[in-house]
Amino acid sequence: MKQPRLGHINFINCLPLNYGLVYGGFDEGMNVHSAVPSSLNRLVLEGELDASPVSSIVYARNSDRLVLLPDVSISANGALESIMLVSKHPINELKQSRIALTAKSATSHCLLKIILHHSYQAQPEYYITSLSIDGGVLEEADAVLFIGDDALYAYHNQQPELFYYDLGAEWKKLTGMRMVYAVWVVNRQFADRQPEAVQMIYERVTSGFNFGLSHLADAVDSMNGKVPFSSNQLSHYIGLLNYQFSPEHEQALVKFYTLANELGLIQSVPTINFAEVQA
Repeated sequence: MKQPRLGHINFINCLPLNYGLVYGGFDEGMNVHSAVPSSLNRLVLEGELDASPVSSIVYARNSDRLVLLPDVSISANGALESIMLVSKHPINELKQSRIALTAKSATSHCLLKIILHHSYQAQPEYYITSLSIDGGVLEEADAVLFIGDDALYAYHNQQPELFYYDLGAEWKKLTGMRMVYAVWVVNRQFADRQPEAVQMIYERVTSGFNFGLSHLADAVDSMNGKVPFSSNQLSHYIGLLNYQFSPEHEQALVKFYTLANELGLIQSVPTINFAEVQA
């Protein structure tokens, strides 16, 4: 069997799985490619990866080509500190403002648009940028959306003259539900042709997460000196996340898709289809 090609998010939010892959040996027999979510989104759709975590909105836009890997996601039931809107003005004053978006993800863009539309009746102008706060993004925009490690850094290094909004907390306030940020998908043709490989990917990903979470202190220690966060900050952050995909997660994901569809961000609400595996 040819080694399956698995994508891997190189953000701290995947630290438990990263530790499982590297230190638990769960990457054995797979070709693992690490990148930011936007790159993984593209590679799995271009057929360069057989399976990968992707922004959850990507599944909605490509459900005819992808199936979900069961029992795994990146989710949070409220604030998560790593999807942050940083603004020069209070969020309820961003009606006709100009908001910069990171190019590293896709789901967070839709999430922000849903929250500003439904919670604050705002219709700002959005655009993509690679500029940081230090690079002057707020000289040309009223607010900027950060995700991943950039957002976590912004959360822990807040400037008193700016306003900070955690989109996980805002989504919880709007819907009362958890938010599913990323799902693991399998190329539908690959799933049909190589079910044994899909079973192996499923076992390696779920077991890798379990290994990393059961060795979380060691996983956090492995990041010493590599990231600008303390061990306590990393442990707290990982504790805000969960990596399961239960019926409750599915309901929350369908709610997100329904609101995205109402705003015209996706053409339809997709049926949730899973790859066939044995748990």
